Amino acid sequence: MTRHLREVILSARPELTERVYRGWHGLGFHHPERGYIAALFPGTDSVSVGFEHGADLPDQHGLLEGTGKRLRYLRFRPDESAPTHEHLVEYLALATA
Repeated sequence: MTRHLREVILSARPELTERVYRGWHGLGFHHPERGYIAALFPGTDSVSVGFEHGADLPDQHGLLEGTGKRLRYLRFRPDESAPTHEHLVEYLALATA
C-alpha cells in the first residue's frame, strides 16, 4: 500500500522530490517553493500520509486526523474505502497551493 500511495503522490504532483527520513521511518515529499509538505508513514495495519501544515488545510470531507498544532494525517487502511486516492490528490493540491 505504501508503494502504491507513493505512486499516486508522484503521479499527481511530479514536481515533488522525495527524501527518506530514517529516524521517522517515513518518506518525505518536498515542493520546490513550499518546501516539506507531506510524508508517508507505513505502519503495521495502515499507512498514514502526514501533511506538515494539515491543521491549516480546509477539511471539507472530515478525513484529516490528529490534534497537533500543525500536522494532520490521512490514514489508509486496506479494509476501508475512505479516504480514497482522489481525496489524497485533492489534499495534495491544497497543500501545494
